[in-house]
Amino acid sequence: MKIFVSVVLCIVVVAALVGSIVASDVEPLADDSAAIPRVPAGNRLATDGYTPFSGQFPFHAYLEVAIVNFSSIVCAGGLITPSYILTVASGCLKVSDSQVIRYGTAALAYRNYPWEQRINFSANAIRLHPTENIALTRLDYPVTLNKYVQPIRLPKLSDSRTYVNMEGTHVGSYRYLRNQVMSNAQCTEEHPYFNATDAHICTDRYIGGAFCGGGLGSPLTIEDGNGVVLIGLANKIYYCEYNYPTGYARVSSFRNWIQSNSDYYFDY
Repeated sequence: MKIFVSVVLCIVVVAALVGSIVASDVEPLADDSAAIPRVPAGNRLATDGYTPFSGQFPFHAYLEVAIVNFSSIVCAGGLITPSYILTVASGCLKVSDSQVIRYGTAALAYRNYPWEQRINFSANAIRLHPTENIALTRLDYPVTLNKYVQPIRLPKLSDSRTYVNMEGTHVGSYRYLRNQVMSNAQCTEEHPYFNATDAHICTDRYIGGAFCGGGLGSPLTIEDGNGVVLIGLANKIYYCEYNYPTGYARVSSFRNWIQSNSDYYFDY
């Protein structure tokens, strides 16, 4: 078990909740929460990651979800077809019984860039998995494909890899980081609050550094001989000080559901 102690006090924005909270160094972010990028001076693993070049991650989607009588939720996702974005449910496209989603806006090609595309989606275009933390939304109209906006490939039906020990790229809103994918057994062993099942995948902050931000739903990818593949969507991000593994929804566990609820077609 890897243990790290820090005395850093910081302010974080919790994407799974509406509003801001002040968090101390003795409590991790709750599951399904994310911190804004920051580098605590006492954490030797901490990093804000790397700045991407234009068009490096053309599948990345930044989502703003408008809630009736509440502030907006911000999260991320991956463009899988010109009309569909894959993301997580909790803290993004799923709200409490007291909240109602009005609509959402997807920003493609990174927000505030000249080539950004902003496309709305309606509340009734959202599809939530019945039991697991993964979701889809259909855009009001398809994106315009170009060098900055392109769908990402998902694992083939015949892809049975666990991706353990492969290098995974975690794509945040403005930065990215590369960490080693770890086994679920190791993830559970090193995480005091999380039991990794077949629906999860984890990355090791001790091999690649501790990404202090990234956002719920932010994509985890690997690269093989055929290009880049989306293998996970961040749903468990913790204070940088703790160095717990980062948890993701494992895309390959939901291929049948994705194909049934979108226009994505899986190759064998």
